Amino acid sequence: MVYVEQDVPIDTDIAVLRNKFVPDLNVKEIDAKYNLRQFPNLPPTQEKLDVLKLEVIDLSKYKEGSEGLEARKELASTLEKALTTLGFFNIINFGYLDEDYDYLASISQGILELPQEDKLKYRSGALRSDEEDRTKSPGAEKGFGFKPKGYWNVNAKVRDNIEFYNITDLVQDHLILDPKKKYPELVKAHLPEILNYYRFLHFNVLRKVCSLCDIILQLKEGTLWETHFKVFQGDSYNSSGGFGRLMVYHGLTKEEYKSTHNQQLRGHSDGTGFTFIKGFAEVYGLQIRDYYSGQWKYVKPIKEALCVNIGDSMEFITGAYFKSSIHRVVAPPDDQKQFKRMMAIYFCGPSYSSILDPEHLNSPKLKALGINKPEEWERINYYKWWDEKGRLFGKKSINDVEGDEPKPFKMFGRLAERWHQVDKSQGIVV
Repeated sequence: MVYVEQDVPIDTDIAVLRNKFVPDLNVKEIDAKYNLRQFPNLPPTQEKLDVLKLEVIDLSKYKEGSEGLEARKELASTLEKALTTLGFFNIINFGYLDEDYDYLASISQGILELPQEDKLKYRSGALRSDEEDRTKSPGAEKGFGFKPKGYWNVNAKVRDNIEFYNITDLVQDHLILDPKKKYPELVKAHLPEILNYYRFLHFNVLRKVCSLCDIILQLKEGTLWETHFKVFQGDSYNSSGGFGRLMVYHGLTKEEYKSTHNQQLRGHSDGTGFTFIKGFAEVYGLQIRDYYSGQWKYVKPIKEALCVNIGDSMEFITGAYFKSSIHRVVAPPDDQKQFKRMMAIYFCGPSYSSILDPEHLNSPKLKALGINKPEEWERINYYKWWDEKGRLFGKKSINDVEGDEPKPFKMFGRLAERWHQVDKSQGIVV
């Protein structure tokens, strides 16, 4: 399927990408070799859960040009409610065809089922986070390749049972073709489909979300895209980008769940600008700490929707008007525990050179609200925040505690994790 968007500096069509990257591979033979097959349609849970209702952005209502301005303003109004409270929302009707998505799910399943020796051969970092030499490696969180199970500490006693494969430099052709990058055979065969999906998200979905954010901030549409999320081929430092992740939660033992208070991944915020999550089945597990009550609540998985959250970078760029929400992953309900929770994620950041404070935006909305850069915030760019936060995630020194929250600590005058909640008694946000 061809997805068309104006002003895209790279190829997005699958046929063109195949000719550019893997023209000589016999994909049908490779698929048969690795038993590529349809991802199963798993049954929904029958348990009654405490579910958080997210705002829904229907992108079929998004219309370009002056004639579509009122429709975009209505979408922006809905989005503002989400971004200034929960920091999470769903996107529906975003334009990616069901059959293409189903094929991506099959590809992802095949990659995550590769033999263990392949996963170790193509791993993205050390076997343990605390063993990582961060002067030489970005770590398994952000590195190119497989993250092994047990890399992170969930708490003082339990290590994670999560696997994923990271695909970096998705919007930079010269880095995709870097001869230093070694791809497993199945990944290489399906680079065209993988790149098509993530580039579609960046140049179609993200661009529209940025335009809606401009309306919220009373900026000229295109401002956020031009200043933070535009792509320049061959200039990865001044370009937006990010990495894709094909991810599976294998689950923990009964004893491990007891030790972690039912958690598989501790509460955290993302360091990036936006995170796009596409689950392959409606298996529960993701929870958000409710902005209004402070209680953990499930997010309903909707196969047809993108679940999107903003990261720290967008919170800092808007002076904390947008909220980078804390989220975690817990055990599925009992009637879904036999299923693996599998998904494709796009962690999209602004350019490394982007300054993470609100002053440069000159937003009339933020000015009217009296929002400025707090004095204690050091002036930093996105690369500094992305690099430092990645070094600390999953380390024993941070997670060696009981309860929901990791040890509080600051980076560059800013809390690494911020637990936003309305203080109803005083009518203020803390």
